[in-house]
Amino acid sequence: MLRWALVAMIAVLLSITVYMFVERFSDDPEPVVANISDTSVAAEAAVPGTAQPMPVEAPAAVRAPATPQPSTPTVEAAAATIFPPQATTGTSRPTSSFAAEAAATARIASYAHHPAPPDGFSLDVPIDCTLGQDCFIQQFVDIDPGPDALDFTCGPLSYQTHKGTDFRIRNLQALRDGVTVLAARNGRVRAIRDGMDDINIKKLPAGAVEGRECGNAVVIVHEDGWETQYCHMRKGSVIATRGQTVLAGDPLGMVGMSGSAEFPHLHLSVRKDGEVVDPYRGLSPVAACGGEYQTLWSAAAIDQVAYRPGAILDAGFLDRQLSFDEAIEGAAAPATVARDGQGLVVWYIIFGIRQGDEVSVSITGPDGNRVFDQTLPPHPKHQAQRFAYSGRRTPPEGFAPGLYRGEVRIVRDGALYDSRDVSVTLR
Repeated sequence: MLRWALVAMIAVLLSITVYMFVERFSDDPEPVVANISDTSVAAEAAVPGTAQPMPVEAPAAVRAPATPQPSTPTVEAAAATIFPPQATTGTSRPTSSFAAEAAATARIASYAHHPAPPDGFSLDVPIDCTLGQDCFIQQFVDIDPGPDALDFTCGPLSYQTHKGTDFRIRNLQALRDGVTVLAARNGRVRAIRDGMDDINIKKLPAGAVEGRECGNAVVIVHEDGWETQYCHMRKGSVIATRGQTVLAGDPLGMVGMSGSAEFPHLHLSVRKDGEVVDPYRGLSPVAACGGEYQTLWSAAAIDQVAYRPGAILDAGFLDRQLSFDEAIEGAAAPATVARDGQGLVVWYIIFGIRQGDEVSVSITGPDGNRVFDQTLPPHPKHQAQRFAYSGRRTPPEGFAPGLYRGEVRIVRDGALYDSRDVSVTLR
């Protein structure tokens, strides 16, 4: 009897251990964009002299839900040779949260970050890329306990119950090329998972990744009850092994899009005794949001991970209109295009665009003269992501051959906030 009692007790303990493993791995699903999305499609008007207008349709992965959505105003073309700017996808939070975000943001004029003390728990940058150039921190921990979502500055770069920091890479080509995930601190690997495909969650049936929202992942335990978790890694890339001792900066695998993810990124979660900690606020923040923080970021990392409330994620030239799926694929910015194509288009993806932002696009020809220059009206609302394009139709004789330069600019609160230069050679 004693032997059977011991067997039963061991079975119970094993079950509890497995449950804890699954619970820890799947405690932070990425957002289902259907809950926060607001997709606008601006159809192009017919242009005199052409047989048919060129239709614009949002791809299936970003198409607006059946319920009515507010539309994005179409900017009228100044002449028949101009493509009206096309807004083919935008993701935003529910309208009910905008007022709360605006009020909270108005209360916070600035914040200050102090790195973790040398003898305290600290984290290094967990990804091998240049932040602000080829990768970006797009979303932060949601510090609002209610129905709204606020990042640590009281800004809108979060979503409901988000429990980590998202380091985004530009596109799927960068995913394929490989961007390394790094251990943020010395520790021991407690758990790993690999083998899940890198697929946009919106293209999978409901419940397809239930219990595995973190995707391919690594969990590292540190001293004094601290733990870090690295989610959405690329299929087949995880090189860490269970029980392995790692040092800060050691490679764990590659950034991917596995699990519940809509774009390629690394989701970093930090926990202390099982409780989520925002690395930007530290263990005992003295303010609800904004103000002074003793962060968990090390002195070497703090400047690299500085808060940037939105940016131009990617941009490029193409000789025709395109879809968001093509842009995010990473092959829509060739170095050379035909001078007699459909047109000359500059496309761009912005994350964290805010109400009132003014976006402008210009194209300069090889002779130094502007061939296209347009500023859109102030943006009507906060959006997590916006993809759009604009440019000129090809004239009957074609564009002059040579190097063309494009610029996308964001003006925020009356000052230049961000810009991106692109170029293409027409042959």
